[in-house]
Amino acid sequence: MPHSWKSALYSACAGAVMLLPAGAQAQPRTAIAVAQIASAQTCTVYQGIIARSDSFAASRSSGAVTAWGAAGSSASVAASSSSFATYFVKDCTRQFEGIRTAMEAALSSSGTVAVGPGGYVLRGRMESVATTGGGYSERSVTGRTYGATSQGLLVTFNVTVADRAGRIVFGAPVTTQIDTASAMVVNGTTVAGGMSGDGVYGVLQRQVAMIAARKVAFHFRPMVVVTNSGRQIQLNYGGPLLEVGTLLTVTSPDGGASVRYRVTSTSERSALAEPIGGGDEGRITPGSRAMVIEATDPAASMGGMERVELP
Repeated sequence: MPHSWKSALYSACAGAVMLLPAGAQAQPRTAIAVAQIASAQTCTVYQGIIARSDSFAASRSSGAVTAWGAAGSSASVAASSSSFATYFVKDCTRQFEGIRTAMEAALSSSGTVAVGPGGYVLRGRMESVATTGGGYSERSVTGRTYGATSQGLLVTFNVTVADRAGRIVFGAPVTTQIDTASAMVVNGTTVAGGMSGDGVYGVLQRQVAMIAARKVAFHFRPMVVVTNSGRQIQLNYGGPLLEVGTLLTVTSPDGGASVRYRVTSTSERSALAEPIGGGDEGRITPGSRAMVIEATDPAASMGGMERVELP
C-alpha cells in the first residue's frame, strides 16, 4: 500500500512537470553586478561636441531656410537638439546613471542574469560620441524647392564582464546611432520634428542598454533554436530582448547553412521567427545558434530576396 501511494504521487508530479510549457523550467541565473559607467572624455568635451553639432545643423538649415522659407521649423530642430545635449551631459556628470539603470533592468528581464553582488561585475565605458548629419536641397522644373536635412549622434560604448579575480571573461563594443532632429520640404510644405530632449535621450538609454544586455546574456546562455516547424522557428529568448521585427542570423549546428529570420511574435521566455531571403531552412535544427542583427549592422540593410540566376 505505501508503495502504491508513492507511485501515485510520483506519477502526479511527473504529469505536472510535463504540463509546463517549453522553456518554463527554472534555470540558474548568473549573478552580475553593474558598476558605475566610466567615460573616455570629460562631460565638458561632450558638451562641446554636441554644441558644434547644433551650430553645424543651424548653419546648414539656415541656408536651406532661405530657399524653403521655414525659419520656424529650423528653430524647433535646433531647440530639440540643444535640449537633448542638456540631458546627455547631465547624465554624464552622474556617470551615466540613467544608462546603468536601464542596463540593470534589461539584464534582469533576460531570464539569464540576476543583477546583484556575488558573482561577476559588468563595467561600461562611454568611448566616443560622433556627430552625424546630412541633407540636400534641389529645385524642380516648376521652380519648387524640395529637400531634407537631419542630424544625430553615433555613440560607441564598451562593455566588459570580469570574474571575482578581476579576469575579464567577456567584452564587446556597443554601437548605436540616434537621430536628434530632422526637417523635410516637399511641394512647398515644410515638416520638421522629433521628440523632446528627455524623450530622445530616453531612447538612447534604451538602445545602449538593450544591445549591451543582449551581448552579455547571449554570452552566458546562447540564443538557440528550440523547435523548427518548417516555416517558423522557436527561440529560447523572448521579450524584451527580442522585439517583433528584430532581424536574426541563424546558423546550423554544423555551420554549413545560415538563414536570416525576422521575429514575428514574442512572449516572456520565447519568440517565434520566420525566414526571409531564402536559404536552406531545413538544416536549421534545434540547437542552431542565433544572433541579432543590430540596426547599425550593414546586414540590416540587405535585401530580403534571395539572389538567383535568371533562366
